Amino acid sequence: MNPLFRSATIACAFSALIDPALAGGLVPHRVAYDLALEKNAQISDAAVDMKGRMVYEFTGNACEGYKSAFRFVLETGDGEGNAAVTDLRNSNVESGDGNSFDFSSQTFVNEVQTQDVKGTALRDGDKVDVKLKLTEDTDFSIDKPVIFPTAQLLKTIAEAEKGTTVFSDDVYDGSDGGQHVFHTSTVIGMARATPPDASEKPIGDLRRWPVTVSYFGGEIGGDQPPDYSISFDLWENGVSSRMRLDYGDFVLSGKIVHFEFLPATPCDQPPVEAGKVVAPETPASPDTAPEETPAVPDAAPEMPPVPDATPETPEAAPDETPAN
Repeated sequence: MNPLFRSATIACAFSALIDPALAGGLVPHRVAYDLALEKNAQISDAAVDMKGRMVYEFTGNACEGYKSAFRFVLETGDGEGNAAVTDLRNSNVESGDGNSFDFSSQTFVNEVQTQDVKGTALRDGDKVDVKLKLTEDTDFSIDKPVIFPTAQLLKTIAEAEKGTTVFSDDVYDGSDGGQHVFHTSTVIGMARATPPDASEKPIGDLRRWPVTVSYFGGEIGGDQPPDYSISFDLWENGVSSRMRLDYGDFVLSGKIVHFEFLPATPCDQPPVEAGKVVAPETPASPDTAPEETPAVPDAAPEMPPVPDATPETPEAAPDETPAN
């Protein structure tokens, strides 16, 4: 699967109007971004034109777990008149203690489904057991410390607040067919002193930091370049703005075109300490899913018109993929 459509791309894209304790520091919200291809001399001829829109929704808290869903539609064209529309729909549930992660992802190209992946990852002591539903069911274990996407987000905010400039983690987010762990290197700059632009003002009068996360799919060594990197401004309530997705031979820039807060559920339980997990009282057997694993959301939010119109408030995923 092309890394452009990895859920970590969006998972790291998370006010004073809502008490942070309600959502463990991360506010429930819905946001839409318009994406455009950056033009420069280094852009490959294979990426003549790209434009799209992404709708992302985040809800939950440390008590009930975190849910995220997104819809990402990208139009790609070349100089010979060839065009394609790629439509990615993704939904995740991550437990508040960081011990379980459910995910579902579907990809369509020109309205034809090319991938359908569902899975569950359960922490069992020092390892993580993964069950995938593909054309054939697949089970495997990750025998090293990994964190899930919301835990990665919480840790990044915590490290920014401490003044950390660089840290790394191994992340499992169910992307790329659900069969890979990605090593990440995160660089955090000093808090922004400039005022937010008009698209960012609804987020609130909060601190924000410039962040770059680089993703490596293989073994790290020497001067190996990342598979890709994502740069964005990360706000202390978990919202992201000014996204820049660098895939080496092309770069996409994303700007907020719609933002709204969603209702929050009270929760007096603080999130798990950043980068750490709480061991379950009774570890689940690798062959048996826990009885109360949070359900994967039924659908990603509806995709607004691509890419020129102002997005409508998404309510639920449509039954059919958008027309080309």
